[in-house]
Amino acid sequence: MIEEVRELAGRWLESGRVDAVLGLRELDGRVAPHLFTDTGELDGLVLSPDYPVVYTCGQRRKTVPRLLERENPGGKIGVVARGCDERALIELAKRNQLSLEKIEIIGVSCTREEAESCGCSRPYPTNLAVGEAVEGVSVDEDVEALLGMSLEERREFWRREFSKCMKCYGCRNACPLCFCEDCQLEQEQWVDVGHVPPEIPMFHFIRFYHLADRCIECGECERACPVDIPLLTIHRLLRRDVKELFDYEAGRDAEHESPLITTLDEAPMEER
Repeated sequence: MIEEVRELAGRWLESGRVDAVLGLRELDGRVAPHLFTDTGELDGLVLSPDYPVVYTCGQRRKTVPRLLERENPGGKIGVVARGCDERALIELAKRNQLSLEKIEIIGVSCTREEAESCGCSRPYPTNLAVGEAVEGVSVDEDVEALLGMSLEERREFWRREFSKCMKCYGCRNACPLCFCEDCQLEQEQWVDVGHVPPEIPMFHFIRFYHLADRCIECGECERACPVDIPLLTIHRLLRRDVKELFDYEAGRDAEHESPLITTLDEAPMEER
C-alpha cells in the first residue's frame, strides 16, 4: 500500500496538481508529519496508524494547510489522510481554520486489525484513493457496559476515573479540534486555576461540552492521557447523543453544519 501512496503523491507533485504533500516521514527511526515538496523525498514517506497527520496542538490558525495557504494563496496541498484525518480536516474547515478548496486528499484506508485496535466505526475516508474500505467496529463494548450500569454506578465510575486527573492538559494538546486561543480550561471564571487534581466534574465537563459536536473519534486524547482515563468512551457517548438528538455526525459532511453552532444574529440575546 505504501508504494501506491508514494507513486500517487509523486504523480501529483510532478503534474503540478499539488505544490506539496503532507504525510508522515520516518527519519532516524522516528516518525513525524512532514511536508514533501520534491519527489526525491518520497522514499521516506510512511504510513502509521499511531501518528496523526492533522495535529494542531492548540495553536489556532497554525495548522500546516493554513500556514501554506497564507504563504502561497494560489497553491494546493495534498494530504495523506486516513478516515480520522479527513474528518478532522472537515471539522477544521467548518470552523474557518483552513480551506478545503486548497486541499487534495490522498485517502488511505485502515486495515481491519487497525480498526479493531482503536474501535473505529468508519476506518476509511470518503475520498478513498488507496486501499479498500473495510467494515468498522459497530459495537463499543466499553460504551455498552456503561449503558448497562445504573445512574449511580455510572456516576461513581466517572468520579473514580476523573479523580486520577493531574491536569496535564495532554488531552487538550493532542486534540486536532482544540484550537482556541484562550482556552476556557485556563480561565478562573470557569475552573479553579492552579489546583490539582481539578474539580470534579466541572473541568472535564467543560471540555466534553465544547467538543460534543466536533469530536471525530480519533482517540488522541485517550492515548495522550498518562493515567489512562477512558476519555474516548465518554466522547463516543456524546457523539451517540448528538446523532440521536440532531441527526448530526462530526466530520462526515463538509456541508452539514453543526446544530450547536449559533451566532447572536441567529439567536439574539433578549433584554431583561
